[in-house]
Amino acid sequence: MRTSATRAALFAAFCLAALPLAPASAQNVILNKAGAAPTTLTAEALKGLPRVRLEVKAGSGVDVYEGPALSHLMREAGIPVGPRAHRDPMRGYLVVRGADGYRVVVSAAEADKELHQGGVILADTLNGAPLPDAQGPWRLVVDGDLRPWRSVRQVVSIDYRLAD
Repeated sequence: MRTSATRAALFAAFCLAALPLAPASAQNVILNKAGAAPTTLTAEALKGLPRVRLEVKAGSGVDVYEGPALSHLMREAGIPVGPRAHRDPMRGYLVVRGADGYRVVVSAAEADKELHQGGVILADTLNGAPLPDAQGPWRLVVDGDLRPWRSVRQVVSIDYRLAD
């Protein structure tokens, strides 16, 4: 027979186990590039990159996201951007993964602000405030998408690959 203290401890353990836990590296973003060691971008490094502001239609209004352009992250990881992206790198694409396993694809050229007019950022603020916990600390935001389906919440990693 269990005592009330044992039942309370079991209930507390059950409640803690049921909480969604963010990965320990939730503040960091890992960039993987075939044939190279992964690049870990810390929150400090990400916040130190040049920032971009995107206005995105949301319901009846506009949401303003801010964060570093994805092309700045690509450059930090040694992924060809700008004039260096010519030829083979034009086959490049990025697989962006959230903490919940949700993944989307963005072409490397589309993410490169020197090659594509629309913005693609890793946002850390929404309307001037830090992203809510359910979205952040990092969220992929793609300017110009008619639906926000490529807007990955809680980004943890980005894989760079070349299409065959």
